[in-house]
Amino acid sequence: MRRENSFLISLAILLVTSVVLLSTLRVQNLATYLNLFTLCYFADSFVFRPKRRSIDFVGLGLLYYSALFLAIAFRVL
Repeated sequence: MRRENSFLISLAILLVTSVVLLSTLRVQNLATYLNLFTLCYFADSFVFRPKRRSIDFVGLGLLYYSALFLAIAFRVL
C-alpha cells in the first residue's frame, strides 16, 4: 500500500477513535475536539511524512484555530 494511503487510513482511524472516546467521556467543548484533531494530524504526519507539493494548509489551519480556541479558553484574547 502506498504511504499516502496508509497516512489517510491511519488518520481516519485516529480521528474516529478520538471522537468516540471524547463522546463517551461526554466532552462538549469544541476546543478539546479541535486540539485533539490537531494532535492526531501532526502525530500522523510525523510518523508517515507524506510528500508535500505545497504548503501544508490543513496543518496551518488546524494549528491556527487550535491556538485561537486555546487563547479564548484561557482568556488571553
